[in-house]
Amino acid sequence: MLLAIRLAGAGAGFLGQLLLARLLAPDALGIFFAATSLAAVLGLVTSLGYPDIVPRFLSRYRERRRDAWAGAFVHRAFMDALAVSLATGAAIVAAAALWPDVAAGTRIVYGLAGVAIPLLALFGINNGVAIARRAFAVAYVPESLMRPILFLAILVGFHVADAPAGLVIVSAAFFGVTILMGGLQFALIRSRIPHRVAPAPGRLVARWRSEGIPLIAVALYTNLFADLAIILASPLLPPAELAAFGVALKLALLVGFCVQVAHQVILPDLAEAHARRALAGARDKLRSASIFPIAFTLAAVLASVIGGEHALALFHPEFAAAKWALTILIACQLLRAIAGPSALLLTTIGAQKTNAVVCLASTTVLALGNIAFIPAFGMIGAAAAVLMAWMFWLAASAIVLVRRSGIRCDTLALVRRAANRRTEPSTG
Repeated sequence: MLLAIRLAGAGAGFLGQLLLARLLAPDALGIFFAATSLAAVLGLVTSLGYPDIVPRFLSRYRERRRDAWAGAFVHRAFMDALAVSLATGAAIVAAAALWPDVAAGTRIVYGLAGVAIPLLALFGINNGVAIARRAFAVAYVPESLMRPILFLAILVGFHVADAPAGLVIVSAAFFGVTILMGGLQFALIRSRIPHRVAPAPGRLVARWRSEGIPLIAVALYTNLFADLAIILASPLLPPAELAAFGVALKLALLVGFCVQVAHQVILPDLAEAHARRALAGARDKLRSASIFPIAFTLAAVLASVIGGEHALALFHPEFAAAKWALTILIACQLLRAIAGPSALLLTTIGAQKTNAVVCLASTTVLALGNIAFIPAFGMIGAAAAVLMAWMFWLAASAIVLVRRSGIRCDTLALVRRAANRRTEPSTG
């Protein structure tokens, strides 16, 4: 069900981006990308990592029949996230209103982003509660399926009616749909949120916060990488170039979706193998799961080299200039396919905090790469910064995995081991 939802949502999102690029000028599209990415990233950051730990703690307290503690945990999650997100959202609204030499439309769009930040933070916690209660349809259908489809329908309506759809109107529609779907999710999950609240001991509150906050870096890097990269590039790229880079990045990550699915499909087998302390015996499945994503991403790199400008021109003729940026970004997905699911396995073996450090360091590499490359090379520099960050991320994840579990899951090591096994003399 999750795979079908994500595929349908990705398809609707792709069509939405295509129509959006037709409705907005490149400069306006760049501002839209920057504002919506800012809201998404700050909404996740100000949720303080609670969405990722809600399923674990709610399940633990339910098994121990600690309903009051479960209620205290959820209440604290909402209160902490609300306090931080309100302050952050107010700061963004104030900056949008007071920043000098900014067009009125841009002020409004960033103001909308600031208003949306607290709601996005709280909706993330609702999503964690839905997963903990095994209400998977509630967790994924509104956000991953209905939101892109409804936004696509609005854009189609503008296009068919040939109605004016400027930056402010489109941004208001996007944030409106997002808030509507979050509200729907809350209405569906409200009865399953624990309402019995006990005073939470200070040691428990400290533990919740200490375990949630490190996971912010992991969630940003794995779930919102496109938004993170757009935000870090936005101060250095003109809006029109930022729009072209954003489209190229989203296309590349759409290609990378097959890698993500292949790794997620094999993850349960790897988790079971780890539980049996037999990860080494899962190499055959790892090798089999690597064949399709490597072949697909390699074909995508070649297709981008041959005709990437034509794919980008479907969005806007000016975006054809981002061909080589697109090629570099798709090459990142090829590297990810070759590297295997090292980053996912770090969580499986219980190295969450180490994984967070790796993701935080990779984000720092991305920011430094942008500063070093974008002023001289523009969009290609932004893509090169992504490539450098991903190489660091994949290499660091692989090194940590080897040190913690003794296993390599990159394709080169799997192929070498298979070759060595075939050349070993028979003992029969």
